[in-house]
Amino acid sequence: MEFSWIGTAIAAAVLLPNLVLAVLPPRIGTLPQPSVNVVFTALERAGQLGCLVLLVFVAGSYSQPLWGILVALCIATYWSLWLRYIVTRNVRVLFAPLWRLPIPMAVFPVLTFALAAVWAGSPWIGLAAAVLAVGHLTVSWKSWQALNA
Repeated sequence: MEFSWIGTAIAAAVLLPNLVLAVLPPRIGTLPQPSVNVVFTALERAGQLGCLVLLVFVAGSYSQPLWGILVALCIATYWSLWLRYIVTRNVRVLFAPLWRLPIPMAVFPVLTFALAAVWAGSPWIGLAAAVLAVGHLTVSWKSWQALNA
């Protein structure tokens, strides 16, 4: 294991915008607390921890610039979705579709981590991203459903 500046930057770029909720809580609506099987919540937490720790401590090759561009595009899209929330401060915006893509604020972090795994050449980060996908997308989908119930 070796410290990775690129991996740390990716992890921070995905994690830090979540602090917006602490500073700017929703003015419209409240965050849903959906009933989700504990397995999915555990997978979500394990995937989050795995992605963040492995990105920071697995020095990948990061040699193909195309993958870096795709990671940057996913992060930029994710940040723009956070900006959409900041402008409205409506909890529904956190789960609202982007064009035809459902729960994009769950999809783009997972996609970012998956692409970072390819860019780094790390099957371990890829495995953590897959675990995160199962948990995070399920929990987010259930949250979206709870908001629309």
